[in-house]
Amino acid sequence: MLRRARAPMALGGLALLVMGLAVLSLGSRSAPMASAAVQVEAPLSPPAPPPLPAPPPASVSPAAVPAVRAPETPPAPPPPANAKPSERADAHFDRSWRAPLAGGLLMFPPSWSSEDGQYDLVLHLNGNTDLVEENYGYAGVNAVVAILNLGVGSGVYEDRFADPAGLRLILSRAQDVMVARGLKNARLRRIGLSAWSSGYGGIIKILQHEEFFDRINAIVLIDSIHCGYDPHSKALKVDQIEPTRRFAKKAVDGKVLLSIVHSEIETYGYHNAHRTTDFVLASVGVSRTPTNVWQPLPKVPAMKHVVPNAYMKPLDPLTEAHRGALHVRGYGGTGPYTHMLHLIQFSTTALPDLVAFWGKP
Repeated sequence: MLRRARAPMALGGLALLVMGLAVLSLGSRSAPMASAAVQVEAPLSPPAPPPLPAPPPASVSPAAVPAVRAPETPPAPPPPANAKPSERADAHFDRSWRAPLAGGLLMFPPSWSSEDGQYDLVLHLNGNTDLVEENYGYAGVNAVVAILNLGVGSGVYEDRFADPAGLRLILSRAQDVMVARGLKNARLRRIGLSAWSSGYGGIIKILQHEEFFDRINAIVLIDSIHCGYDPHSKALKVDQIEPTRRFAKKAVDGKVLLSIVHSEIETYGYHNAHRTTDFVLASVGVSRTPTNVWQPLPKVPAMKHVVPNAYMKPLDPLTEAHRGALHVRGYGGTGPYTHMLHLIQFSTTALPDLVAFWGKP
């Protein structure tokens, strides 16, 4: 009885053993499959771009970071070998003959030229036309010169310029001539005045017009400064001296040029050139000093036979005064030949002052 009871238990144990082996067998088969699943690789992806460089730390100054240079611009090509320089404004100017101008003549001395169309104009009152023109050329003044001879005495020049329209007309006609003669882009720059003997009457009238007082840049007086006085009180005629005094003050400051040369010729009924010049010098506090510095006679064709050969010699210097752009030179001589020599020689006595003044930048 006891043996029969153990048999079912043995059989049950055997069945359990078989089932365990079966489980183990199944486990050993599934392991390689799991291992194969782990070895399967994912599809390849494109490589990642390289990382960007890190920005410089805040403590590093911009100067420590190398600058990126922009590509250089290629240099401009050189001008063609046959390129021509720009043409001068006076390249086709016609100076072959004098131009009639408001009762006078407009001259073009060989010393005049204009690169850009600007020109300086000098109005000269009274004196032999050839002598005046040749003296301006001999001195080397770079200006066109209008010469006006109206007659004897200062009154005719005072009358001509008592109205400012007299000078306006000359300036307007001169501009027309410069354009007609072929000066490209012609335009007036500076105005100068000069006078010999009685031409001073026109100078003082022009200076009385405020319209022109500030436009006149230079005045040259060649034995040509006088002043009337009251026959009873001997007081100076203000209208004949005050314009020159005002202009002299500007000259002392270097704003304008006033150059005076004179003789010792005596006059009657009005003050001579020496005394009148002294009145002007006193008004600006300038004194004369003695001098023996003489200037040579010019070599101009028109001077021949103007005075006798015995008198054809340089003026004799006596005094001078200079301050700023005010220049005075007094010469000896009391006769008519001396007076004429001032016109013959003003290219070496007075005009060098104008050349120097207008030659400044």
